[in-house]
Amino acid sequence: MNSRQEYFSKFLKFFWLRPESALMLAVRAEKYASTMKLMGDYNIDVSCGDGVFSFITMGGELSEDSDMYRSLDHSSKREGNFDTYDSYDSSYFIKVDKKPKKNYNLGTDWKENLINKAAHLSYYEDFIVHDNNNIYPIGSEKVDYIYSNSTYWVKNFEEHIFDLVRMLKIGGHLVLEIKTKDILNMTSKNYAPFMGNNFHNIIDAGRAATWEGLKSIEEYEYIFSKLNIKVVSKSPVYGGKIMQIWDIGLRPIFSPLAKMVDSLTPENRVDIKGEWCNVFNNLLKDYVGEYSCSNDDAVEWLFILEKK
Repeated sequence: MNSRQEYFSKFLKFFWLRPESALMLAVRAEKYASTMKLMGDYNIDVSCGDGVFSFITMGGELSEDSDMYRSLDHSSKREGNFDTYDSYDSSYFIKVDKKPKKNYNLGTDWKENLINKAAHLSYYEDFIVHDNNNIYPIGSEKVDYIYSNSTYWVKNFEEHIFDLVRMLKIGGHLVLEIKTKDILNMTSKNYAPFMGNNFHNIIDAGRAATWEGLKSIEEYEYIFSKLNIKVVSKSPVYGGKIMQIWDIGLRPIFSPLAKMVDSLTPENRVDIKGEWCNVFNNLLKDYVGEYSCSNDDAVEWLFILEKK
């Protein structure tokens, strides 16, 4: 398993214009990778997006000229459900240097464009376009392991969890990395009294309103207690300073940065990206290596659930 600092370096190469995302993902990946031993013969990555997070977490490596900022939609202002990454055309480029140790039998997401991107990894055997608000077209007790870090987006959260548990075999595992309502106490709205409402509106851009299934940790635990599952473990993933860094970071200037990068030659892009990544690696490598999250600070938790 990679160290957290190794994860940060690998994620930074792909998410280089958003170093705050690489920082958060490195911490999340370390927790996620610890559950790999639970994977069985049939495994599902729910809301897999473009697949890169799971791909790198499981040991995959991408080429230096691969990054997240190919085939983007710059047609609209970032707001609410608009996703600039929800775009796919011939400009999308990704190259695999090393395949992961384990792969997924199935990847699901509600955005077909992201699934088209994930297909370039040759990491998932199959895909389903699914928005998590309806029953999956998969039989009961067929799946060994399910992972998701997006259940808090689902409006019908309880029904969604029930359906994931339905698909699990007896003894199968549901692994959730899940945000709690505590995140709302640490977003940019808390800076509004001294930075102004405009600051908060630009940073948030309606993002928090899309977390329709967001609940307190006690509410999650109550829902889990009503299902035929046991909580094997729960542990904090991140919060505190990492949450504050991730919430703002380079988010406000991402769009002009991405447009500027599009104007570079392929050679310049790789050179500038390398220099950029060296700067942020040196800035943050000590912090990411020493970071720890307490129960009191946590806004995201890792739950490992086992079907009885």
